[in-house]
Amino acid sequence: MTVDEKRRQKMLARKRKSHAARKPVPQQPRNAQPLPPAPLLPIHAALATKNLFAKGIGMLALARKLPNGQVAMATFVVDVYCLGVKRARSGILSADEWAAFAQRLDLEAIDPGCLRKLIEGAVAYARDLGFAPHADYARAAALFGNIDAATCAQRYTYGKDDKPLYVSGPEDTPAQSRHILETLTRRLGTKGFHFLTAGNAEHAGLSGEVTGPLTVCSYEITDQPIPDAAFDRLPAEVQERINALYPKVLKSRPREALAEVRVLIEQYPDIAQLYNYLYAACHNMGEHAEAARVREETVQRFPDYLFGRIAWAEDCLSRGETARIAEIFEHKLDLRLLYPDRVRFHLSEVLGFQSILARYFHAQGKQELAQKSYDLMCEIDPKHPSTRLVRSTLHLSRLGRWLREKLLRP
Repeated sequence: MTVDEKRRQKMLARKRKSHAARKPVPQQPRNAQPLPPAPLLPIHAALATKNLFAKGIGMLALARKLPNGQVAMATFVVDVYCLGVKRARSGILSADEWAAFAQRLDLEAIDPGCLRKLIEGAVAYARDLGFAPHADYARAAALFGNIDAATCAQRYTYGKDDKPLYVSGPEDTPAQSRHILETLTRRLGTKGFHFLTAGNAEHAGLSGEVTGPLTVCSYEITDQPIPDAAFDRLPAEVQERINALYPKVLKSRPREALAEVRVLIEQYPDIAQLYNYLYAACHNMGEHAEAARVREETVQRFPDYLFGRIAWAEDCLSRGETARIAEIFEHKLDLRLLYPDRVRFHLSEVLGFQSILARYFHAQGKQELAQKSYDLMCEIDPKHPSTRLVRSTLHLSRLGRWLREKLLRP
């Protein structure tokens, strides 16, 4: 190496050293600051969401006072119905920041021992179902220190109505929801848990803005026949005959099925399912005037029949009368709100209902809500005709917007 080259290398080394000295040291995030040993810190507050077990999910917070007046805190977002600790966080706040935090969330005081017992019980319940707590749980839980959960006499029961209830929240992607449902199904079977299908609470009702706390409504989705008193009274051979009609009326020209349905309606005029089959058969035969007549008769004879309402809503959507959707469903866009006495719905009912909601929201320009209904349909059956219909509606609309933007772009 020449003398000039050596001199140049030394200059570069001095320059790098100078830059390193001037480079600011990254500030450690406040929630990553190491906390003093918890037993040495007096407890400042233990707080929890009010009516946590009625709501299903909420926050618990523990605070300990630091010698300098600041507050070491740990917070836990806890799902007591299914998933345990969904989020955990720890850090240091000023006394004013802590006070503002506690006031903003409207929390209530809880015994520290009960706070620890509740959180650890939720974690154990979720682990048994196959769900681990949030990655930062252990760090946040270190603030428990010497708090003794055994001092809490309160008993906590997790789940909802003796079963886990999974609520698909707005932050859950379809893939995440599907994974959770598959985990629950492997552990408990299809009937061993509840699933909140209308997880989008903001569209549970149409009659004005929500002014109070929302009630969690859960129901089961099944591919098994739903009990129906009138249908169940029929002779077994008649039930089999009616059930065998379903694939027949879905054909493009179900002439034979149409005739058979009409014969059965004459014999059993109180079976709503037959009117639904008659409507589908007439529609697929191209007899639209007759299909409209059957639809109106179905709604009149069976005003609470869900498929009658769905057919009515389909007709309104096809004619652009979207404002009538609210009236058809009594301003209730959750099946459990619409049918409070039912806890189980067939997947065809859920898919048909959500198909209406997705296209209704799409027509109203509420694309986020339309997407949420579509995501739910994908979780249930991504290949179902109703799901494919909504997919084409939403995706064609996006394609149209993209083309308009391209064409109008200067």
